[in-house]
Amino acid sequence: MFNPKEKYYHAEDQDILATLANQVSKSQYLPKYHIYPKSGLMNDPNGLAYFQGSYHVFFQWYPYDAVHGLKHWGHTTSQDLIHWSDQEMALIPNQEFEKNGCYSGNAIEHDGQLFLFYTANYKTPAGKIAKQAMAIMSSDGSIKKLAAPIIDGAPEGLSGELRDPFVFERDDQFYMLLGGSKFTGENREGFGDEGVLLLYQSDDLYNWHYVALIDLPIDTGYMLECPSLIKVDGQDVLMLSPMGISESAGQFKNRFATVQLVGHLDIDNLKFIPSTDDVLEIDSGFDYYAPQAFYGEHQQPISFAWFGCGEPMYTIDQEKWKHGLTMPQTLTLNDTHLYRFPVPELLKAFDTLTPIQSLELQIESKYYRLHLEGGCHIAIGDEHDSWTLKYDVKTSLVTLSRAGLANQIDPEYGIERQAKIEQLNTVDIFVDNSFIEIYLNEGERTFCFRSFQDNVGKLRLLDHQIKASYGQYTN
Repeated sequence: MFNPKEKYYHAEDQDILATLANQVSKSQYLPKYHIYPKSGLMNDPNGLAYFQGSYHVFFQWYPYDAVHGLKHWGHTTSQDLIHWSDQEMALIPNQEFEKNGCYSGNAIEHDGQLFLFYTANYKTPAGKIAKQAMAIMSSDGSIKKLAAPIIDGAPEGLSGELRDPFVFERDDQFYMLLGGSKFTGENREGFGDEGVLLLYQSDDLYNWHYVALIDLPIDTGYMLECPSLIKVDGQDVLMLSPMGISESAGQFKNRFATVQLVGHLDIDNLKFIPSTDDVLEIDSGFDYYAPQAFYGEHQQPISFAWFGCGEPMYTIDQEKWKHGLTMPQTLTLNDTHLYRFPVPELLKAFDTLTPIQSLELQIESKYYRLHLEGGCHIAIGDEHDSWTLKYDVKTSLVTLSRAGLANQIDPEYGIERQAKIEQLNTVDIFVDNSFIEIYLNEGERTFCFRSFQDNVGKLRLLDHQIKASYGQYTN
């Protein structure tokens, strides 16, 4: 037998994994158009890229159980963002300096190869030693890891909790953003007291030097994770996942938060200059973390995120699978506000929207899109097992409530989430069995959350003025 959290992948484990995958395939809660683990636990999206004619999605994966075990990089590819093909395990923590896991990072194409950056997790009795590592995928799909870290250790005054490299190119120079934690008091163990964003620079992707900390205009909690930077309509969009920030104005109620900044990353002056004073969490739902953005086939900005947050106890945990990724989302800006909406390729995979003529409807599918106009007050599910979504014109708040679900999830973190929106014009709800994504005004605000129901196709319109239509997923 093996320790359920410390085993790393061996090619001869195929029989074990096949047995687990067969067990998972029988789950009544599997999605059809979200990426999910065929066994075990999936979390952060990593190394997102369009390379050699295919979309590549790497991801944090422990394939042996629904627990946060020894982190590997899984790998799946697609040519259309709809149909995905699982590939061989991409990164296995089988070198000494990464013995405690291959953690998150991103990818960048250079000289016909895809450079994969990741955190090599290395623990000692005295604590973690921060190490950043690299692997290279050739045009034939083979992946080779470097035999030593490219960054070994943390700058003075920072915790060993230094991770999630995000590499980008600007003005013929390569830069790396790293999430970290800074000590400000006497404590010098574990996490620090303040989340920080580090900047490194390289001429060749192999040799890196530390530049400085980036000044950020937000509360960074005690630790910053998973930085991601991308140009959207000419502006920099910086996505961050801070740990330990406080609830504010109805936002940041989850265990761990996500924050978006729109403006300009001023590398010369080592600060991010925002275009607006608004500080918004990226998603208002229960299950969203660690978003990463990249450029698609036509240089369009796209993002995925971990469809999960922290370590909630799910109904399916005993089925040996947990979590998944969000739908791929196109990123656009309306003035200084970031909009996210499913990519056009995926929208075409649904039937043409059919008007709903009654206040109640039983959709004979667990996989569909629901479109609302003229308000929002609905319930999805049977009377004693449903969630609700309601817009209050007076307060301009959209409230998502899981109070009516038979299978409650982490009620200690609340059963409601809210998003403020001045004028609600449209609501698009994508139901993929237990994966649910809600888009207000085509992505002005969003909710991602899990719901484990027997009858997710039961729709009740609780306001007769709502105009509703739906289309089933057809692939």
